[in-house]
Amino acid sequence: MNTASPSATIAARTRATTLLAALLAVSAQVTGFAAAQPEATTWYVRAGAAAGGTGSADAPFDSLGGVEAVSRDGDTIIVQPSAVTLDGGIALKPGQQLVGAGPAVVGAADTAALPRISNNTLGHDGDAVRLAPGAQVRNLVITGAWRGGIYGSDAADVVISGNDVSGTNRLCSDGFLIGPFGVPPTIPLGTAIAALPDFLTLNNGWAAIMTDFQTAAGTVRIEGNAVHDTACGDGIDLRAHGGSRIDADVNGNTLRAINLGVAKLSVLALGVQAGDNAVLTGRLNGNSENDIATLATGVLNATADSEGVFINPSGRARLDIAMDANHFHNGGGNFSANGLEYVTTNGAPESRVRVTDSVFDTVTGDVIENYNLSTGGAHQSLTLENVYAHHSSFPGAVLNSLVPANLGTCVVTTNFGRAAHTDLTIANSDLGDCSADGIGLIAYTPAGSEPSTAALTFDIRDTVVGASAANGVDIMNIGDTATLRGAITRTAIASARESLLRTSISDGPIADAAVTLHDLTLDGVATGCDAIEHDGRVVLSGLPVGC
Repeated sequence: MNTASPSATIAARTRATTLLAALLAVSAQVTGFAAAQPEATTWYVRAGAAAGGTGSADAPFDSLGGVEAVSRDGDTIIVQPSAVTLDGGIALKPGQQLVGAGPAVVGAADTAALPRISNNTLGHDGDAVRLAPGAQVRNLVITGAWRGGIYGSDAADVVISGNDVSGTNRLCSDGFLIGPFGVPPTIPLGTAIAALPDFLTLNNGWAAIMTDFQTAAGTVRIEGNAVHDTACGDGIDLRAHGGSRIDADVNGNTLRAINLGVAKLSVLALGVQAGDNAVLTGRLNGNSENDIATLATGVLNATADSEGVFINPSGRARLDIAMDANHFHNGGGNFSANGLEYVTTNGAPESRVRVTDSVFDTVTGDVIENYNLSTGGAHQSLTLENVYAHHSSFPGAVLNSLVPANLGTCVVTTNFGRAAHTDLTIANSDLGDCSADGIGLIAYTPAGSEPSTAALTFDIRDTVVGASAANGVDIMNIGDTATLRGAITRTAIASARESLLRTSISDGPIADAAVTLHDLTLDGVATGCDAIEHDGRVVLSGLPVGC
């Protein structure tokens, strides 16, 4: 039995009717909004096209500014081939594709009609292409931009593929910064002192292709691009800072003739950086870096701190990089030029780099550097598997006995903080023809009142170390390192001008120290444990060595 009053029943029915009407109105609005959304459009643009074009294939726009003004999110912009270049740059909108029409531009003749763009203005900060989230840039010739060829800030889920980029950063703007960091000045004295403030910073020129992240989360694909003959600065740089979360694929790119610029201290063919609280994972597969900072392309290159591949965690970042089938050849510059440098500059990041089936050949300084320079408790791990690292030529390498780093070692690893942990694994690799050590391992623990937890660990196995101008394998400790422990197994060491194997310790006990040797071949002769300890080419001092 319904006991509600007539007035209450009427009021309830009125509320229900009003709610139903409101829902129907919202539904109509949503349906109408969806119906009103335009479909993605394809626009065409060509350098030298007739004025007044409508953006069709037969009547393309004649400027990047024209097509930028009319295009919307998700549209496709086709750059038609031409003998001349579209100038002024373009800022893409989310989800847009900027595509060069015609055959692949990478490897095409310079005289061919190609889809070419540039930016010789200050519009878009001098960048030829400014990325947006979800954008794609493919098959373009980008040349002579005042700043970057392709640049994105917090533009995640982008694809940069099959472009030919050259002559960038003609105004020599600063881009990638390295540091601040410090280096222990008392290594030559064999004495540990308290850590000094981080005081060194290296500046690089703006990269031809660069993506920066502060808050974004998503993916980046940079693949199959040819980057060469930069006017001032780096080739390809990927930087994650702030709270960004980035997963990157940088694959199949060729980098050649990457040049230092005026008032710059460093130049990177391929640079990866993670700082603050960023998380960066990446795969660097099948890239090549050739003729980096050579005198043949510029006299300024004689002073370059040049790098083929540069990987730099800092702050409290988390970085995990896998590199496969990389090929580096011919790096010029000064004593800190490297084929691969993996360096923690400051803070307490956790990072891991694994390099497989790769070649690093011919460079002025250390061929491969694995530097944990931070005094803030960083954890760093490098694995080299089936890696060829040969031919360094620094003329000051005669100082190696005093400064056992940066002078042309094939592979050098350092651990420089009281709470730092550094791990090196080398397997199935071939190292040699270097102007300093074959392998250098340096633990430097700065003086301090807090307990030391510093650890340097290593595993060297199934590897050839040959033709070193100093020592084959050189293991050094300075300060009260907590752990210095490692093994050398089934490894051949030959043709070292000084010692085939040397260990030394100074200025402080090591709480946990051990070097284990198994199945070594010294100068072509399989050598047992007893023979190693009495071999004049082996100098074991301060570290317990077992077999």
